Order: sequence, then structure tokens, then C-alpha cells
Amino acid sequence: MQKLAEICVRRPVFATMIILSLTVVGAFSFSTLGVDLFPKIDLPTITVTVVNPGASPREIETEVTDKVEAAVNTISGIDELRSTSVEGVSQVFITFLLEKNADVAAQEVRDKVNLIVTDLPETAEQPIIQKLDTDAAPVLRIAVSANKSLRDVTYIADNDIKKRIESINGVGNVEIVGGATREIHVWVDPDKMRAYNITVPAVVAAVRAQNMEVPGGRVDEGTRELTVRTMGRIVNPAEFNQIAVSQNGGYSVKVSDIGHAADESEEQRTAARLNGLPAVTLVVSKQSGQNTVLVADAVKERLKELQPGLDKKGVRTQIVGDQSIFIKAAVESIETHLVEGGLLAALVVFLFLWNFRSTMIAAVAIPTSIVATFGLMAAMGYTLNQITMLALTLMVGIVIDDAIVVLENIYRFVEEKGMNPFQAAIEGTREIGLAVMATTLSLLAVFVPVGFMGGIVGRFMSSFGFTASFAIAVSLLVSFTLTPMLAARLIKRHTAAEGPGTGSVPSEGDAPAALADESKVLAGEPGALATAHETAHVEMTDAPPSEEVAPSSEEVAKTGAAHSAHELRAPRTSKESRWYRPIDRTYTWMLRWSMAHRWAILLACVAVIVSIVPLFKFVGKNFVPVDDQSQFEVTVRAPEGATLAATSALVEKIATDIRQMPGVTDTLVTIGSGQQQTVNLASVYVKLADIKDRKESQLDLMGRARELLGKYPKELRTSVQPVAAISGGGFRNSDIQYVIGGPDLQKLTEYSQALLEKMKAIPDVVDADSTLIVGKPEVQVHIDRARAADLGVKVGDIAQALNVLIAGQKVSTFNEGTDQYDVRVRATGQARTSPEALQNLFVQSSKVGWTNLSNLVTVEEGTGPAAIDRLNRQRQVTLLANVKPGGSQSAVIDQLNQFVKEMNVDPAYSTGLAGRSKELGRAGYYFMLAFLLSFVFMYMILAAQFESFIHPVTILLTLPLAIPFGILSLLLTGQSINIFSGLGLLLLFGVVKKNAILQIDHTNELRSHGMERLEAIVQANRDRLRPILMTTVALVAGMLPLVLSTGPGAGTNRSIGVLVVGGQSLCLLLT
Repeated sequence: MQKLAEICVRRPVFATMIILSLTVVGAFSFSTLGVDLFPKIDLPTITVTVVNPGASPREIETEVTDKVEAAVNTISGIDELRSTSVEGVSQVFITFLLEKNADVAAQEVRDKVNLIVTDLPETAEQPIIQKLDTDAAPVLRIAVSANKSLRDVTYIADNDIKKRIESINGVGNVEIVGGATREIHVWVDPDKMRAYNITVPAVVAAVRAQNMEVPGGRVDEGTRELTVRTMGRIVNPAEFNQIAVSQNGGYSVKVSDIGHAADESEEQRTAARLNGLPAVTLVVSKQSGQNTVLVADAVKERLKELQPGLDKKGVRTQIVGDQSIFIKAAVESIETHLVEGGLLAALVVFLFLWNFRSTMIAAVAIPTSIVATFGLMAAMGYTLNQITMLALTLMVGIVIDDAIVVLENIYRFVEEKGMNPFQAAIEGTREIGLAVMATTLSLLAVFVPVGFMGGIVGRFMSSFGFTASFAIAVSLLVSFTLTPMLAARLIKRHTAAEGPGTGSVPSEGDAPAALADESKVLAGEPGALATAHETAHVEMTDAPPSEEVAPSSEEVAKTGAAHSAHELRAPRTSKESRWYRPIDRTYTWMLRWSMAHRWAILLACVAVIVSIVPLFKFVGKNFVPVDDQSQFEVTVRAPEGATLAATSALVEKIATDIRQMPGVTDTLVTIGSGQQQTVNLASVYVKLADIKDRKESQLDLMGRARELLGKYPKELRTSVQPVAAISGGGFRNSDIQYVIGGPDLQKLTEYSQALLEKMKAIPDVVDADSTLIVGKPEVQVHIDRARAADLGVKVGDIAQALNVLIAGQKVSTFNEGTDQYDVRVRATGQARTSPEALQNLFVQSSKVGWTNLSNLVTVEEGTGPAAIDRLNRQRQVTLLANVKPGGSQSAVIDQLNQFVKEMNVDPAYSTGLAGRSKELGRAGYYFMLAFLLSFVFMYMILAAQFESFIHPVTILLTLPLAIPFGILSLLLTGQSINIFSGLGLLLLFGVVKKNAILQIDHTNELRSHGMERLEAIVQANRDRLRPILMTTVALVAGMLPLVLSTGPGAGTNRSIGVLVVGGQSLCLLLT
């Protein structure tokens, strides 16, 4: 690399073109980069949904869920197999390893499920296989309203908006919540059916048989060919009344005789209200692995295209929730911090050298390194997200380091050795080249290995590691090409007196002598000044005149140097400026004191290292920091058995209270969303004003919302949480997810209830709940099999009669234009109003024609589980909780593990973690692996550079000293350890040892020229003090915008910035 530097000094155009080529590629690549919150970390998740109307959770589990799980269980690459069985719906979530292609996974699942379709119950609908995770946070929430009936608004939302949005690339699902879809109802009266001796299967068969269109073939008429169509479909809903069901004594019994057909809406199982007013809501979810911002922008663009047509129909659309707003704001905020950090780092160089030319030489490394990195990001398929942008922002203070060190050494050669700038650029770069190479390669040794980590944390580390590594590699190239080339041409000197070495290139034989003379002067040896005065005085053209201040006798004594009075007339250097000289002298005194009291320093270092253990235990440990996204969610589950109307009234009251809080702009209530359509489960999406437009933070308002919920009945299950940044793949939106699995539901209930009570007692825990929901009211129909056999009634006939009359069965379809609507047969309302009414229903009998159910069954009320959850084919209950601001997820999990030990759980039952809690555990493992790999690679590179097995150990001993200072910084600022601060710790490792490399390399060089060890150590550290201070302060200055940030993404920015700034600043003196 030193030879490259010499070539670039002599060939400036060549040097410029090398860097310009990288910069041009990066600049063009920037426009192609997408924007997202995080790297692509969505676990490939395929959801299989099977609907079987009216079936109980237990029945769904046995008849549907278990069969689907058995079919897909053998697919390779499954990370987790979860399922939920609720009334009428089975959902199986197959989460694959990150490496699995989602398209391939979806096809494999489809093939396996197709094999068991015939084994599912007859009443079950066709399985729906989707390449998305229904747990994933929606990308957009769009409210649609108009001065029309709910059915008409739903029709417009479905036909004019939903169908147009679904075709957009990346959209996984568009769900309509709060709508009322058109449906043709054939209402039958059981009493009239009994009077006409008509059974349920007869009605179902008649509707099916008399509303159909079957191809009739072709008729050849000479030269013409005609297609035969049997026009058997009903074209007017009223005509369903005329369908003949059976013949009764020569009279055709029609549908109108036993009931009536009506053009109505399907039974409403969902509701949505925007700020208290009914609104049909479209919930847009993206496919697994798609870019949130691209999907949201494409949907919004499509809405703009559709708006003129919607305006003509008097339909209004309002985007209530938009995930892309926060993502864009967070990334733009970091882009701003990147520019601010670059300017501050350049300002630091100017303050130290007080020279515009030198500042420009060093500062050019920042834009060239950062812009060139965009090229690598495009090649690797990365996006502009919080991780990659944070990596670039953190690199601002680091990429300038190499340029600073090289420039400062060139400047030292010009100023203190009297070389001309051209030769100083070559010689200065050659002297410092090995140390710069060692520092940069050891930095790469920190970041490159983490790029190959696995799991979600590995994806975070990978994009961070490779982005940082490329920026650092480009900065090394800049420091060996552009920096010496510019220094040779922009640094100017003024000659005070011609002397040996001035304006000439010293021969190789002169170099050691010159070095020894310089070292003696700076070490303050007597008699050395006379030699030094023979050299020329060179200064930077823009440098300010420094004041001539004679050192006091006390200062002379402290430095241990005998300065002659001749010094007052000596040529001045930039290191003797008014503000730098006291720093240098104080540092020299401290250094000599430290060398004389090595045991004290050693004990202090040991104490600092030992403090890691208590500090690490004391600081909170979470998966990700909480950012102010200007939005949050409130989840409310009303008591089991609550109707849609009862839930709606209760939750709207809560939403009204929330709207009274300062800073809240909108509330969107959705009830029964998702395939499960649970009518007692509601979500209140709360939209807040921008951060700058409100006084209270999102966390404060969430705390107030929790207090507000405290005044509502205790039986309500409530939770307040931010909108999930990482969701899906088992990531329920809770900080704590603790799983208890086992075979028996009764025992699972006992264990989970006991553990839930203990969890509620933990001070840091809020919103404690469990996924086990028992006490769902149900009517249990017990069949007397012997009696049924006597009367010639099959159990299947009883089940079908109840299914049709109570649940309602889809028996046919009605076409109007290109639209198709379901035709459903069901008993009239009064036949379904009470358990007693069920017994008055009847069923066909092979012996007596028909018989009342009261002769065959007993009806009683009972309770059952509302949902049955399974994990990896075993029943499980998940305990959910959030952690108070400032609390530690890790501490809560430790306490839960301790509670389980005390409970003596049966060996057949297991406990474990899921979601974020599981990833938190994995994160710790991967970071330990990353630190270990970094140590190994750093040692190998340093050993190779220094050709020594000992010097790398000396350098690496400084690394543990940085950890406690970093953790202390987090404690002092109220931050926690999370995956972002873990990345900061890695960065700290890379930065701290740079100083040690510069010091040891120069010490070795001075000793190789015959200087005594102690003096070599003192002199080398004094020589390198200024570049070390410059690089450290530049690093801190570059990160200050992150530490002080208050806008979107500030929580993430601070968690990494505080650790690096605090750790680097506090450990600087000790190392």
C-alpha cells in the first residue's frame, strides 16, 4: 500500500480516478436503493386456513388442525409449526428458516395440503394457503366511508378498491373489516317444514338442483354450429321463493310455503369505527419478505388513481395507519445525522490543525467512503434502513481516522523534520503505513465475521458488518491514494532558515539520524536543541500565530526536561499552540507517573474489568429499543360470550376516553378482524400527532392509556403496546412470551394460571395475560344413540340438521354480472334464540318420516376453551406480558424460570420462550460468538502485521476496558442493552484498539533506532497523542447527532450512540 501511495503522489490524476470510479458507482446506486425500517428479516411464513362453520375448537383441533399439521410436518426447513383452533376456523402457521425461499415453501405446503383435502370434514371449506403471516403488522389501514348503506359501501370497497389493490406486487392480503357483504338467504321455518313433512336435506338438495347451469353440448345445423346452454340459473333473488322442494298430494311445496328467500347481507361478525363513526376498513398486509415502504407507496399511488372515480360515487378514503411514515422519517433522520456528523468530524480536524487546506484533505475521506459504500449495498441487495444507515453514520468518525493519521504524520514530517511536502507525503505515509493497515484490517476483523451470522440477529449483523467493512476499506484506499496526493500539493511551508534537510530529500542513511534528533528534541534532552535549530521552520499557511509563552519552572520539572533559554527563540510548531501545549505537558507528566506506578494502573485496569459482571447484571436487557412512532395499539378482549354489539359499545367507550388524551388525533376500532372473526376481541389503533407537535412522548401516553383502562371491569383482558416493528413468525406483539407445553389441557390450565398469578406480581410487568381462554359458553347436544337407532335416525343426519338450521349452510351461488354471491339456507331467527328452541327442531327418520330432536337428544349449557394453541404439534399455553419503560425483559424471564423450578412441573410438560423472548436468547448467543470470532481474527491480523505473538496480546488487553465504560454510559442515560447496543459494543471493540496499535507501532520504530525503552514509550505516546485525540474527538463529534437526536428513530439511535460515545470517551485516558 505504501508503494501505491508513492505512485499516487507522483500521478495525481490516476489517484483521483481510482476514488472517483468508486464514488460514481455509489452515487448511481443510491437512487436504486429501497427504504425499509430493518433489513429483510421476515421469516418465510405460510398460513393454512380452513373454515368449518359452527365447529367447536376441540372439534376443529381433531378434525382439521391435526391433519394439516401431520401433512406439512415433513417439509424440510421448518423452524416452527404453530396452530390455533377456534370456533369454526383452523389456522396453521408454518415458519421456515430465514434461508428458505418463501415461494418454494408455499408450493411445498400447497402440495402437502392437497393430499389431505379429502380427509377433512364435508362441511369444511377449501383450505386457503397464503404466503403471509397473519400476525404481521398491517402496512396500511384505509377507512372507506360514504352516505350510503353499509352493504353498498362494502361493495364499493370490495370491487373498486380491494380488488385493484390486491394485484399490486408485494401485497399479501387485503381484509375488509366492518363490512357487510351481500348474501342470498333462504330462511326456513322448522314448524312449517314439519307441517309439510319436508326435511332439511330435501331443502338443500332442491336449492342446489334448481339453480344450476350445465353445458349442453353442440348442435350442428348444416353449415352452422350452435352451443346448447341450459339456462337453469336464477337471475332474480325473489325467484328462489318459487323453487319446488317436494310434491305433497299433488301440490308442489315451494320455498315460499316453508319460509322465504331474501336478498340481504351476511351475518355481521366484524365492525370498524373511525373516531366513533362506522367505517368500512381495509387492512393491507404485505407478503413475507416484501419491502414495507415499496408496498405502502404502491398502494397509495393506486388509491390516487382510483380517487377520481370514487369521488363521483361520493366515497371518501382516509389512510389512518401507515407504517411507511415512521420508516421514512426514521431513515431521513439518520441521513440528516450522517451529514451533521460528517460536518462535525471535519470541524474537529480544523480545530486541531487550524488549517482549511488540511481539513479539506482529511474531510474528503467522508463523502468518498460513504458514497462508494452505496454501490456495495446495491450489489448485496440491501436497503436504506435503520441498520445500514446507522452503520454509515457511525462510520463517519471512523473513515476520517485513517486520513487524519496519515495527514498528521505527513504534516509532522513537513513541520518537524523540515521535508518538502512532496517528499513528506511519501515518507510520512511509508512510516505510518503499517500502523494504518493494522488498525484498518483489525477493524475489518471485527465486522466481516459478523456478516456471516445466522438467524434474525445475523441478518441485523450482516448488513451492519458488510456496510461498515466496505466503508472502512474505501477509507483505507483513500488514505493511501487521495490523502498523500492532496497533502503533497496543498500543504505549503514557509522557510525560516535554510539548513540541512530543508527542501531536499534525505538519504536513507540520514533518516535514522533525523529521527533520533527529532525524538531527542521532543523528549526534552539537553543539548538536542542546538541540532534541532539547524532545521528549517515550516508552518501551515492558514495557521494562526501562537503566543510565545515560556514554560514555568514547575512545568519544566514535571516533564523532566531541561529546556534552555534558547527555546524562546526556537522555531514554533503547531504542537506548541497555546491550547495544545498544556495538554501535551499534562499528558507527559501523567504518562511518566503511570510508568513509575505500574501496579496502580494495573490494579485500576483489573478493577474496571471485574466491574463488567455487576454492571452487566444491573443494566436492563431487551430485544429492541422502543421508538416513538406516533402510534400505538390497545387490545381489548371482552368476556367470553359477549356479542359483537356488546363488545362494540364497550370498546368505543374506551376509544372515546383515549381520544380525550392530549396528542391523540385519531382512533380506529376494529372488532373481529382476521379469519377467526372473534367478536369479543377488539383492537384500538391510536394515531398520535407528530413528535414535535405534542408535549408527551408515546411511552407517556401509553402509560396514561393503561391507567385509563384500570377503571374498567377487571374481567376485561387488555394490553397496550407499540405497533410491532418486527412481527410475524411467532412474534406476537408482546415483550415477554413464555410457553408451557404438554398433553393435557386441564394440567396446562393449572400450571399457566399459577404462573400467571406469579408473573403479575413482578414489579416490571404490565399487561400480563395468557393465550389460554376458557369459559366460552357453549350448548352441548348429547345424542341418545340407542333411541336414535330405534327411530331410524342417523347421527350424521342430526349433525347435518343442526349445521344447516343453526350455523347456516352455503348451498349454492347467485350470479349478477361478473359478481357471485353465496346462497345460504338457515332456520328463521326464533328457532335459534335459546337452547330450548333447539329441541323443537326435527330430523328425518327412516321409520316415522321425521321426529323432534327432543326425542333423541338432551341439551345442556357448558363451557369450553375459546381457542386451542399448539406449538410443534403439542398443546401449549403462552404467557404474554409487556415490560414497563426502563424494565428488563431478561430479568423477567429469569424470574419466570425460577418460578417454574419452584412449581415442580411434571416432566411431561415443558417450558420455553417464543417470539421476541426467544430471539433475545439467540441474540446473546450470536453476540458472544461474534465477539469470540472478532478476538481471534484481530489477533491473527495483528500478529501477522507486527510479526509478534506478544504485541497483539498487549493491544487486545485494551478491549475489555471499554466494555464497563460502555455499559456505564447506558446506565447513566437510562438505556438498556439490546441488539443495537450490541452492535455498538462491536464497534467499540474495533475503535478502542486503534489507539494501542498507533502507540505500539511507533514505540517499536523508535526502539529500532536505538532509543531506550522508557523514553521510546513516552516519546511514541507524545507523538501519537494528537492523532489519537483527533480521531477520538472526530468519532465522538460524528456520533453526537445520534446521541442528541429526538425525532423518529431516536430510541434506536441513542441506544447505539450513547454506548460508543461514552465507552470511547471514558476509557480513552485509561487505555
